[in-house]
Amino acid sequence: GVVRTFSVMCQQLSAFTVDDRIASENGAALAALWPGGVALLTRKHSLFVNASVMKSGEACQRFADLRVTKPPLCLCVLPPPREDSRQVQVIVGTAEGPVLLADRHGCRDIGLDEGPYVAFAVSPSGGLLAGLSEGGVFKVLSIEDDFNVVEVASLEIRKRPKQMVWCGDDCIALYLVKVTPSDSMQHVLFVGGPKNDWIPYEYTTPIHLVSECDGFRILGANRVEFVQRVPESIEALDSIGCDPPAMLCYAHECYEKGDFAAQESLRYIKQHLADAVATCVDAAQHEFDPAKIKARLEAAVFGRHFLREPPDPARFVETCKNCRICLQLRLPPYDIPMTVQQLEKLGIPGTISRLAQRRHHLLAFRLGSWVGAPCDRVLFHWACERLRAVRGTAITDQQLCTEIMDKFRDTPGVGFAEVACVAAEMHRPHLATMLVNHEPRTHAQIQVLLQLAREGADDSHLMMLRMAMERTAQSWDPDLLNSTLTAALGGDPCGRDANLQSFVKLLQEKPQELQVLDDLLARTLTRGKQFDRCRTLHEQMGRNRLVAHTAVAQALHKEEADERKRWLRVARDMFKQGEAAMNLDAEFCSDATATEVDLLQVQIGLDEKWPNATSRFAGRSLINTLCRLIEIGEIVEADNLRTKMKMSDRRYWRIKVRALADSGKFEDLNMMATHRTSPIGYEPIVEAFLKHDRHDLARPFVPRVRDPEQQAAFYTQMGMEEEARVALAQRSDRAGVVGVFQN
Repeated sequence: GVVRTFSVMCQQLSAFTVDDRIASENGAALAALWPGGVALLTRKHSLFVNASVMKSGEACQRFADLRVTKPPLCLCVLPPPREDSRQVQVIVGTAEGPVLLADRHGCRDIGLDEGPYVAFAVSPSGGLLAGLSEGGVFKVLSIEDDFNVVEVASLEIRKRPKQMVWCGDDCIALYLVKVTPSDSMQHVLFVGGPKNDWIPYEYTTPIHLVSECDGFRILGANRVEFVQRVPESIEALDSIGCDPPAMLCYAHECYEKGDFAAQESLRYIKQHLADAVATCVDAAQHEFDPAKIKARLEAAVFGRHFLREPPDPARFVETCKNCRICLQLRLPPYDIPMTVQQLEKLGIPGTISRLAQRRHHLLAFRLGSWVGAPCDRVLFHWACERLRAVRGTAITDQQLCTEIMDKFRDTPGVGFAEVACVAAEMHRPHLATMLVNHEPRTHAQIQVLLQLAREGADDSHLMMLRMAMERTAQSWDPDLLNSTLTAALGGDPCGRDANLQSFVKLLQEKPQELQVLDDLLARTLTRGKQFDRCRTLHEQMGRNRLVAHTAVAQALHKEEADERKRWLRVARDMFKQGEAAMNLDAEFCSDATATEVDLLQVQIGLDEKWPNATSRFAGRSLINTLCRLIEIGEIVEADNLRTKMKMSDRRYWRIKVRALADSGKFEDLNMMATHRTSPIGYEPIVEAFLKHDRHDLARPFVPRVRDPEQQAAFYTQMGMEEEARVALAQRSDRAGVVGVFQN
């Protein structure tokens, strides 16, 4: 189950195991490839599909059980509808006869009779499926039409073919190996289709077939051949007869010779001249001989002059461009026999990428510049190959950096970060640093620096990490800050393996510039309740005030009252020490901490006094403690605590009114408001009674409200409309008196 992927230059790109379970099932028995992955069938009839040729893991899926007793004869993968999709289906030809369609959810019989089938092949367009049975029955199925049979033929082939590939979407090629009476191997190739005669070709050496979109290639020991169906445009030009395209070419030849027969030929095809011009242009795309390509295009140009309405030149220009590219690729030293149809399917960017992979970077760059395509990937590939080529030579890092910069100068958007990674792989950390400095993308720059820091030695590790921290602090990007912090500490900041000492040393070099990383680490440690580490961090950075704040946070997270009191006292002493004691904020924090210590001491005493209370006092705020004392009826204790904590009368009255009302002690609240003068007015008292629907207790205090409008609102809320009108009239009388005095 091991898959190895190589480049066109036979360099290994990856090697991985599809699934460890394959080895436990006695290994793979059959395999089928498609451009996006590989399918493997084990000897225990389990089907594994890996939707990648570079890695496994999440790309590997185990398909549904085939439920067969004998080893299947063949596999064929139906590629997914989109390149980024993993909805792969596999055709399985069983030895029992049925043909199965399997995916990860289930397996079903597609209903193909006359089996068993020994070979399947999918057409380049992905719409047709060809199958050959042991009895020589050849069928073509429509994949989109639920595998309905399109064509059927009977062949005199009773042997399993070594290969079966499509020739475009038109016909099939079958490659068989036979043993002759003299015990020699005979290699036979049959090319044909259901409605065509099968043409045999014999070879003396083994061959390999490669299907293309417009034909197929025959890779032999000494040469490469390309087989395709004769295009209709070529047939129209070279067939016997007086077809308009052939007459147009004849007219052009006569014109070149000065023969007046050219005029007669043009007059003969006048009605079909536009179609003849288009046919000549199309025929030029299918020719391989440069002289014939030139003749077809010149004939098309000649015919265009006699058209009333000249056709759109875009197709002609595109054909000239594609023919020129293909002719150049077919020349030595490139030797890429690409057709125009293959070029159009691959596209200019794909062609440029193939040239770069074959290390023809100059031609790839010139082609991209000529057609206006981006060349950044070509330069990147060139730089990587250049770094690999000079490995072990005497060329210095400065020379390489200058050479790369000269090439990249006029091409914006080239990623220096990726080139820097390759430089690091080639054990050139200094060159990697020089290249990273030119990377315009901050995120990519920092990611490369972190990678170099992880993979480098101790000296280069600290240098790369220092640069990454500085650039991260300048970016203020949350994702970069967290990733840099994790990388600098060697893992989770709150984990046991976090290396805090080396990180602090880097922070101490530039404390102001790296302040954001310092704050982020402190916040992360506090959130993770790592108070000891956070306090150690602040101590090493010389921030005594933050050490005290951390002690306060640690105290507030302690559940035991004695522990909380101890840490609060530690925080109070820290606020009084060193430079923090000279700061007014530190003085306030010290007093507040001391007050919290006194409150906690009182709360401990209250818990000891009422050990059977439903809830503890320790840990509550001062307001909650007062409210709790009032709720349980210990008003004297609440008054004493208020006096000890130096709370103002107005604030204490508001707390007491709310606590008495919420605990249902309305009579105590009524007695307090009746016999004592309220320093907060009577509005809060009336509102407390009305909130709990005690209108009888609220009514006597409404006249004591100073604002007549507020009185009217209270009366309206209690349904006393007459008293509300009287209160508003009283307001009008007061306004008139004020107006008299103002006049």
